[in-house]
Amino acid sequence: MTAILKWPLVSNRNEQALIGWALLAVLAVWQLNGFYLPALGRLDARLFWAADGLQWLVLPAVLLGRLAHKAGLRPRHYGLASPGENLWPLAWQSLMVFITAGLVFVVARNLSWRVLGPSPGSFQWEQVFPHGLAGVGVQIYAAVSAGLVESIFSIGLPWLLWCSVRQHGSELHFTCAVSAIFALAHWEHGRHIVIAAFFSHFVMCRWFLLWRTLWPVVLGHTMIDLAASF
Repeated sequence: MTAILKWPLVSNRNEQALIGWALLAVLAVWQLNGFYLPALGRLDARLFWAADGLQWLVLPAVLLGRLAHKAGLRPRHYGLASPGENLWPLAWQSLMVFITAGLVFVVARNLSWRVLGPSPGSFQWEQVFPHGLAGVGVQIYAAVSAGLVESIFSIGLPWLLWCSVRQHGSELHFTCAVSAIFALAHWEHGRHIVIAAFFSHFVMCRWFLLWRTLWPVVLGHTMIDLAASF
């Protein structure tokens, strides 16, 4: 590992390939889950949540563990360095992400619905959420896991790979590319959610590139998903 402009780079081609394969594995699951998760949900909500746990907990843990073992990658390499003892900067940064990205999501979703017409999609979360306290617990799990895993695999690790391969690549090109990929992973929820996800993710990427830490994005993303659930 080397550091240029205080950002760790991966110079070894084999290690870069490991990151690339990890990202491709997650991307493939994100694109395909719009087919199998609704089908499992219609059969049994327990099957849905079992598969969800595999893709949001087990798979990321295995991939990150492999990257740690084979490439020596630690959380600090993809933006999750310790925030330190003073958490006030992290608090207001997370709030900024929540407000700006959340507002952009709502505006883009509503405008696209009005301009392009209804697009309900093939799957709605309400179909599989349990009721009562169990539902609250599942909503918290879904928000936290999505906020953490999506931030790592759609911003942190891609940025590490982008910097390592290109070194002088455009931040704007990176932001547009990963935002488009992230948005397309939400295809099963309808085109208005795809459009809203693109612009919301674009905002979160810009905050990450400004602050060079992923923690505000993780927390802000989690708060957005929690607000959408309740």
